[in-house]
Amino acid sequence: MWGRKRHENRRGHQRYTLLNVDLPIEKVRQQRLRWAVRAIGFVFGVFLVFVCVWHGGSWLMKAGFYQNDRFTVKTIDIRTSGLINPEQIRSWARIHEGENLFEVDLQRIKRDLEMVPQIKVAAVDRVLPETLRLRITERRPLAQVIAYRQHSKGQVQKKVCWLDSEGVVMPSVDMKQSPEGSPVKWIPLVIGLNQADLMPGRVVRSPQLDSALSLIRHLDLSPMAGLAHVCEIDVSGHDTLELTTWQGGRIRLALHGLERQLRRWRQVHDLGRKHKRTITSIDLSIQNNLPVRWRLAKETSPSG
Repeated sequence: MWGRKRHENRRGHQRYTLLNVDLPIEKVRQQRLRWAVRAIGFVFGVFLVFVCVWHGGSWLMKAGFYQNDRFTVKTIDIRTSGLINPEQIRSWARIHEGENLFEVDLQRIKRDLEMVPQIKVAAVDRVLPETLRLRITERRPLAQVIAYRQHSKGQVQKKVCWLDSEGVVMPSVDMKQSPEGSPVKWIPLVIGLNQADLMPGRVVRSPQLDSALSLIRHLDLSPMAGLAHVCEIDVSGHDTLELTTWQGGRIRLALHGLERQLRRWRQVHDLGRKHKRTITSIDLSIQNNLPVRWRLAKETSPSG
């Protein structure tokens, strides 16, 4: 009786082992296979959808924009804040009518234009359906310099360049090719700079030049506004500037404290006018006294 139970238990244990080990392993394998098939199918489906969307979008962009005759450049709207001829700007930008508006590389045009020394900022936009718009902010000339270049044959060529308020060297613009109604008034000539620094597009680093440009910017708002017109500024001095006015006066200024020196200049100027004298030379860089040389003023000429 006891042996029979042990025999039945042994048989039951064997059935339990077959049901719980052999059959579930087979089911797990089948389930894993189904999961793998589903995963592969899902990945393939996603890839197929991506390819269809990619090629479909590409075809749609070409048909709707890049190969659409409605978006052909027919108008190039160029406006500039200064003196450069719009045709010259178009030549620098390398754009032509008839190109597709969406195939035009706006970043390339902006980069090429801003590499031109005379141009400070360039804005390039598409105006649908057929206009390319360029807005140019030019560098404002504040002073001029004379650069000398020696050619391979030994000849030395004299060339007039401009400087803006940041000290950037740029070629002067031919007034004959500039738009009408945009003349340039006389700007002072700066001398005494290193010729090696006078390269178009380069910023000239010089404390003397910085002071000279600051003087030019503020002279029209200073006490000497309208009374003295600067013809030439010599920046070769170590701590001073040497000014020559159109009236023939020679004025020496220190690099710093320009406002104070301009006020003293005005006081001396008013004193000379009271005694019918004009300034031949004055050294405003000295704080304790003012060495001044005078000449008799002509009634028809302004003092300076």
